Amino acid sequence: MKKAFYCILIFIFILNGCSLKREFVNPNQSLLLKDDKSLVSINFKKTNKILKIRNIDTPLYLNSKHIIYLDRGFANKYAHYLWADLPSDLYSSLILSKFEQSQIFISTFSQVSSLKADYILESKINAFNQIINLHENYVQISISVNFIDLEKNQMIAHKNFSIKENIEKKDIYATHNAFEKALNTLTNEIVLWVNCNL
Repeated sequence: MKKAFYCILIFIFILNGCSLKREFVNPNQSLLLKDDKSLVSINFKKTNKILKIRNIDTPLYLNSKHIIYLDRGFANKYAHYLWADLPSDLYSSLILSKFEQSQIFISTFSQVSSLKADYILESKINAFNQIINLHENYVQISISVNFIDLEKNQMIAHKNFSIKENIEKKDIYATHNAFEKALNTLTNEIVLWVNCNL
């Protein structure tokens, strides 16, 4: 009798084990940061000059598609999520889009173009991370920018732009939204700053 009971019990456990819902995690999910088109309604000072966006300088640890977070000072990366592109390329694409929206310059293009430009925008990404500590969870982006007049071969202005955007929940969607909002805000500030320095 005991043997039959154990056999039935084992059968029930096996049956339950086979029917448990398994969550599938796609290891190839990548996140893209999109332009929020928030500069469309602003009237900018226009010029008939050309702007070239130079290749972006980044620290070695940001030269990958991994989404980096710092947890109490220790760097780590998400296991199942990646950026759709390098952080430098995400920034470069977004800043190029922002300048095209603004129509400040008659043309704006990236470093790969062989055309001659009047102005150069050089950028260095200093931070592009999620920060987690005991009391906070936020995105931190910091970018140093040089605005250069190529005709005069001199720097017009230099500034370090830094932004902190709180993450509302502990999930990847809230983290993505915070990165997207922070990068859009920061690139808007850069476009406004360049326009003020013309």
